[in-house]
Amino acid sequence: MHRHHRLRSFRALGITTLLAAVLAGCGGGSGSDDSSATTVTPPETAGAATEAAKVAVGDLLFKDTRLSAAGNLACATCHVQARGHADAEGVFLPLGGPALDQQGLRSSPSLNYLNDNRPFSIDNQGRPSGGFTWDGRAATRAAQALGPLLAAKEMAHANNAAVVARVRTLPYFAQLLAASALDTSASDEQVLQAVQGALQSYQSGDPDYQPFTSKFDAVQDGRATFSPQEARGLALFNSPQQGNCASCHSSTPPAGQTRSLFTNFGYFALGVPRNQSTATADPAFFDMGLCGPVRTDLSSRTDLCGMFKVPTLRNVALTAPYFHNGAVATLQDAVSFYATRDTDPARWYPTLGNVVDKFNDLPAAYRGNVNQLPPFGQQLGQPSRLSAQDVQDLVAFLRTLTDGFVP
Repeated sequence: MHRHHRLRSFRALGITTLLAAVLAGCGGGSGSDDSSATTVTPPETAGAATEAAKVAVGDLLFKDTRLSAAGNLACATCHVQARGHADAEGVFLPLGGPALDQQGLRSSPSLNYLNDNRPFSIDNQGRPSGGFTWDGRAATRAAQALGPLLAAKEMAHANNAAVVARVRTLPYFAQLLAASALDTSASDEQVLQAVQGALQSYQSGDPDYQPFTSKFDAVQDGRATFSPQEARGLALFNSPQQGNCASCHSSTPPAGQTRSLFTNFGYFALGVPRNQSTATADPAFFDMGLCGPVRTDLSSRTDLCGMFKVPTLRNVALTAPYFHNGAVATLQDAVSFYATRDTDPARWYPTLGNVVDKFNDLPAAYRGNVNQLPPFGQQLGQPSRLSAQDVQDLVAFLRTLTDGFVP
């Protein structure tokens, strides 16, 4: 059975009943010694019941603004379900901090379709892959969940103890303990791990994070057909000499799966233009992804400077702004960037004197890391590998990756 079908079974079991079962098993409930008042979870569903309870409480945590230090920011604020669990509509870069006036460094990536992701690694050919966040520094969803809670420009808790103190005041704290098989004597460390585990279970176990309900899926199932323009876009997407998108955003399912994820979880330096917002206008500051400054363990790997995680393209029509720094506002422009980055760089980069400052969001020493594979690699003034019509066709195809399609 495919993973997302198994996950739907958690809901089918009934979250309310499952929570009651777990609470009863941990000593909750009425306290009556009448055996007829005790709910017993059958052995064959005990594991599903526990996981479903974590999914339910993780859902509460994810959407609760009280989880932030100032009580005004939730995970769901920056990862909006209707936007593929990415930035809210109209957001340039996310705002956080106690007064919600601190602009984040990077856009909020989609949290969907990450169940097949894996911890960060570098293979024997030097290719990085895996990990969570734009620079892959978190090995698991549980590890990633702690980052925003402590980040000064996000939920802004001073330390782990402050996070736990807030969690202990939540009205569903008892549910969190029960779902994690803890009691009221749980230590701060155990409570923090329970929060991280519940958020991980929610994102991996709730089918909203892996719905596979796009037109692309319907076409694969034989329930719909592409328009001629969408079909041309798919051909361009897969063409190694034109769009070459599938080399990173695979349109075929990974081994053992039946659905395409549209990411290989790898890393590339695309040389996107600098974000000119006030938060990143300091000319001495550069966000170099894998080699820093947020991630610190690979600071000596200058060959990785400028590399950021390859996101899924599922729901890409909903997840503007684009790229790690939110420098490109529309999907049309994001595809156009691939088409004209090298053939018309003045469209994307500032001119200093009479010279275009190409790849201006990287120090000059690392600009050689920028990807030159198709559709890139053309010289200034040469015809683009993708025409204006090709860009339109690619955008039409990418829109078929939006979930919620009804044939």
